[in-house]
Amino acid sequence: MDLDAAKDIYAACEKSLAALTEAEQAILRIADEDERKRLLKALSSAIVEVLSGVRATVVLQHPDLEPPEPLGQPDTDLSAEEQEIVSSLSASDNEVIDSALLAQCASSWRKVARVVGSAMRTLDDRFPDMPVGYYALRIVRLVELGALESQGNLEYMRFSEVRLTEPARSAA
Repeated sequence: MDLDAAKDIYAACEKSLAALTEAEQAILRIADEDERKRLLKALSSAIVEVLSGVRATVVLQHPDLEPPEPLGQPDTDLSAEEQEIVSSLSASDNEVIDSALLAQCASSWRKVARVVGSAMRTLDDRFPDMPVGYYALRIVRLVELGALESQGNLEYMRFSEVRLTEPARSAA
């Protein structure tokens, strides 16, 4: 793909992500919990597709399109409300989350946003209110434990990638 097309696609992805973020705020105001969960799940799928299906393809071919420094609050920062949700988790809950994250990884590099979004979809019924930032923190922990290798800035899911470490790849 030529650079002009890549720039146009990248810009469109950024606009799409901004619009999806606005949609999330509107969805969070929906009173009906089932409807809200259904819409958030669909929204998560759309975000994953934009990030991993379209934007990542463009950035892989033209890495210079990616901004050098992430902007905004890190994905791994949790609000007090989100921290309260996380504090109720047991060790076995963390193991379930870690297993779901590892199941979405491969021997090749994958965007953390893709891994997190896919894991969230598989665990939506069990952990419907789990903050996305906590999944990102679990990725950081899996890297620290040596289960995953990383590149980029793990505080920002869009600016980082992970893959299984050599022992984990062999076991898989």
